[in-house]
Amino acid sequence: MSSSIRLPLLIIWLTLVWLLLWGDFSLANLLAGVLVALLVMAIASPAGVGWMQRTSIHPISALAFLVYFLFQLVKSNLIVAWEIITPGSRLNRAIIAVPMHVATDGLITLVGNAVTLTPGTLTVDVRDADPATGTPPVLYVHVLQVGDVHSARASVLKLERLAVKAFGTRDQMKALAAAMGPDAGTGEESRS
Repeated sequence: MSSSIRLPLLIIWLTLVWLLLWGDFSLANLLAGVLVALLVMAIASPAGVGWMQRTSIHPISALAFLVYFLFQLVKSNLIVAWEIITPGSRLNRAIIAVPMHVATDGLITLVGNAVTLTPGTLTVDVRDADPATGTPPVLYVHVLQVGDVHSARASVLKLERLAVKAFGTRDQMKALAAAMGPDAGTGEESRS
């Protein structure tokens, strides 16, 4: 997607988010949303947020990411609420290292924030990729209720896969598919 198309799509996306957050679809709020989107673009670009220019928006995949995130949000809210209202503590806490497959700051930030916004999980650290050793970036996630480490890690990796499909470039999608191997469709990690 060319940059001449990306910028208007990003402005439309930011304006839509503005409208949804306010819950008011009036003309005045639409104009305010466009102004805020333009302001964000003017401020973010000089600040070195270069990932915006290398990001694509795929609306259907973005919707899939949003639906999965909302499902995880509701599910984890119910688990945390159940833990609060029932007597005794059955928490099985852990900090899990989740090696990422795509080393784009914007996508890692999106995944880390989505994890943190979900009750019962918190991104506690992000280690950058080390090209010299071939070490991928790693998210360290604190989880309140760990059934097993593999499924907790697979849930974060599914968020990563959906984020890349929604906001990644074709090269990033190909890199993710190559890194995750034959299990790329399930969100499972092929390496242990």
